[in-house]
Amino acid sequence: MSSLRALRRRHPRVPAVAPIASSLLFAVALSACAASATPPPDPAAACGGADVQRSTGFYPDLERLVPSTLDGAAPAIRDSGRYCSRKMLGPLFDAGHEEVRFAGSTFPATGQSGTSLIVYRSPGLLADEVAAAFRAGSGSGRRVQLVSDEPRDVDGSRGRRIELINGDTRQVVVVWPAGTPDTVDIVIGVDVSNAAIDAAVDAFASFEPG
Repeated sequence: MSSLRALRRRHPRVPAVAPIASSLLFAVALSACAASATPPPDPAAACGGADVQRSTGFYPDLERLVPSTLDGAAPAIRDSGRYCSRKMLGPLFDAGHEEVRFAGSTFPATGQSGTSLIVYRSPGLLADEVAAAFRAGSGSGRRVQLVSDEPRDVDGSRGRRIELINGDTRQVVVVWPAGTPDTVDIVIGVDVSNAAIDAAVDAFASFEPG
């Protein structure tokens, strides 16, 4: 786990609603630590005061909504879970979403860059609410600068594209309504090209769950 702590010191997390999906910058280190993980909690039970619960297969129905490969590559992490507290959800909690379920696949390009494909689900959840939460999170770090926040149409749905500079790290978030109710699709790119982000959005938007 020492490599994970070193990465955390050098590279801040995506400033957002929560440590989104699989904590992209630390995917390789987290995978190396997976063997020492505690047993997964019961998804049918209440959160029991936990801020977040997650594991592979926690919500298989949500995991099926996320591509299992990107440009032919398998993810370093593929898991699902739920955020259960104001601490993790921030503005989404204030908007009435006291529990948000998620699933995601994380594809590192290097140990410090890559792409995550994520779904969020909560009754009545809107893409604009998720985008607003990311945007609000951009103001919570001393080294974070909001570069842009603009509309982005994805497969005929109106979403948003947010770009941040976090210290020396460039982060792009694209959110849009999913094809299933109460669900929002998200692509996060960290220090990858605009072309790579667009390709990930296109791959996610055209994905047909099996």
